[in-house]
Amino acid sequence: MDNLKYKEFYTRNLPHFQPENAVFAVTFRLAFSLPYKIKEKLKEEKKEFERISSSLTGSELQVYIDEFERKYFEEFDNFLDKYSKSPTWLSIDTIAKEVANSIHYLEKQLYDLRAYCIMPNHVHTILQPLKDQNEEFHSLSRIMYSLKRYTATSCNKLLKRKGQFWHHENYDHFIRDEKDLAYQLNYLKQNPVKARLIDKAHNWKYTWTKETFDSNFD
Repeated sequence: MDNLKYKEFYTRNLPHFQPENAVFAVTFRLAFSLPYKIKEKLKEEKKEFERISSSLTGSELQVYIDEFERKYFEEFDNFLDKYSKSPTWLSIDTIAKEVANSIHYLEKQLYDLRAYCIMPNHVHTILQPLKDQNEEFHSLSRIMYSLKRYTATSCNKLLKRKGQFWHHENYDHFIRDEKDLAYQLNYLKQNPVKARLIDKAHNWKYTWTKETFDSNFD
């Protein structure tokens, strides 16, 4: 499928930037309708992003994308943590385990997995796409398509429901250095605490990190 092929940069509702051999923080959520005010706010932010980014190139463009991503993501993630009208299927143990098992199943096939945290209505991951048999990097689009396609079917079966399970688009952030990696990993681990689901990060049973990343957990 052409839309799943590797591309360094493309936009849908959000900008997506995938340099080769990079590590990413990727967040994806369950399918549900956003409140009108939130949708309008996101539309305005996208318009502003397109207006400003169209006049930038090179390092200036990348700095602006970084700033936009950080602001957009933190605002949206705060909303996800607090939105009481969204489905919370991922808080069901059998569903969370199904998603976790699927994330691990694709490890070493499509990506090198560094960490994940399964929240009630969304999932945070840190991963590095691998190369395919043609020595081309797997696109984030293909990775998420593979993960979502299988889990949507299996989780719907467990829930005895039909219909869309995951939202079609993801938030992905290219991690540029060790400082950024430390920030993203800490954000992932602390999300359940920030959302007031637990009081200590290590008490959340739906968080996993690669052993080499598992220092300073609290």
